[in-house]
Amino acid sequence: MGRKALVVGIDYYRSANPLNGCVNDAHSIKSALELNSDGTRNFDVKLLVGTGDGHDVSRRNLRESIKSLFSGEEEIALFYFAGHG
Repeated sequence: MGRKALVVGIDYYRSANPLNGCVNDAHSIKSALELNSDGTRNFDVKLLVGTGDGHDVSRRNLRESIKSLFSGEEEIALFYFAGHG
């Protein structure tokens, strides 16, 4: 049994004020989760980031990614979200 994580960082929103730092936070969390201190694999991480028009995270993509995260036989599933709540 493994570990998997979905890490989401959204700075760009079509219908809300943009944010700063959420995408950077998501990249940092991804890096922290992927490997243990001895270099062995820790979490299998899927990263979704919204950085601009044409590079956004759709509701559909987010919903499907969350469903996928919590399906399967993994021992641990972790969801991290940085953006507008």
